[in-house]
Amino acid sequence: MKRRLFVKKTSLLTSALLFLSTEALLSTPKPDNINNLDLTPMLGTSKKIIIKGTILDSITHLPINTDMHIKTKRNRFFSKKHSINALNGSYSIYSGFSNSEKISEKLLIEIKVDGYKPYEGNLYLTRNGCSVHSDQWQYNPDFKPEYCPVNYEESNLLFSTFNFYLVKNPGFN
Repeated sequence: MKRRLFVKKTSLLTSALLFLSTEALLSTPKPDNINNLDLTPMLGTSKKIIIKGTILDSITHLPINTDMHIKTKRNRFFSKKHSINALNGSYSIYSGFSNSEKISEKLLIEIKVDGYKPYEGNLYLTRNGCSVHSDQWQYNPDFKPEYCPVNYEESNLLFSTFNFYLVKNPGFN
């Protein structure tokens, strides 16, 4: 009897997964604007987050036009890579959270610009907003605490601002 029940539940799950494509379960980036990336999950979002910021030179604080490569991991599964172009240095990332209380997303950010050290760091999206790892100080020893993400919440939406401060490559002229 337990085996029949298991087979019945497994067949229902398999049918549902075949009906819904994996793209619909994860997220589909919408290329409506080249400096925006929409990673909002299609199913089961209870809260949304918007991360906005600028890619800046660490000394002059001038914006840098470049491409950002973002690898997403949702709940430690389904790694996907996306690219956005930061026009005038600005970027926007839209995402959302499932109904669970766990960290639902980790973003690995890669930025490569001629004349600057390649940047590779993580942004963590939690129900309290965006946060960074201590690797920011390894990349940029002059990284200040006030450069950390600023988060505020309005109803069911989290707003987060975070600027990337790229460091000049000392060997590049």
